[in-house]
Amino acid sequence: MRLLFLSNTRDNINKEIIEQLRSWIKADEKIAYFSASPDPSRKYFSEISDWFENIVGLNNLFYLDANSPASEIAGLQNAAAVFLSGGNTYHLLQALRDTGVAELIHQLATTTEIPIIGVSAGGICLTRDIRAARDENDVGVIDHKGLGLVNFGFYPHYIPDETRRAEIDSFIKLTGISEVLALPDYSGIVITGNNRSFLGEVVRFTNGTHNPEILNI
Repeated sequence: MRLLFLSNTRDNINKEIIEQLRSWIKADEKIAYFSASPDPSRKYFSEISDWFENIVGLNNLFYLDANSPASEIAGLQNAAAVFLSGGNTYHLLQALRDTGVAELIHQLATTTEIPIIGVSAGGICLTRDIRAARDENDVGVIDHKGLGLVNFGFYPHYIPDETRRAEIDSFIKLTGISEVLALPDYSGIVITGNNRSFLGEVVRFTNGTHNPEILNI
């Protein structure tokens, strides 16, 4: 299993993240980008493509979303990596389920070393429960289970203030998930097999928000 959790890519020049991606993906290999919501103008896809090309040095992304034909979705299995975009977490989870991509990603993550990159909403969908999301559930998702690839909760775009701490505390009480990793912008969490490492500062909450632990090793 190879997972990378990020809060964002915009203006992200964290050298450890860049080197991690370069170590996993060769310059000529394809990266499947799955959009949380359809992006007809490819505005957000272009932003991510530019970041991969200009910052990371990888430029072979192809676009998928909920409206992609089954033949294109199947091509995801031949990609060297899968990128799950940010956006509305509920939209993304619904799209992953409706297209069968959720099952494909779970299979790839658990049986291969193909990296799965989850940015913000994308990272939340890789966890057991997506209710750490701050998004509006305007598509009526009832089953809040994510792909369940990790046991911790993921809270992106973390800022150390009372609002975020209250949200994390509520999530822990609601779900019973005892560990939440809160990720400031420009940091990353790497999962390789049963091991995890932190690329920049990560804040760990266990059984509530008293005395969170700052991890950066």
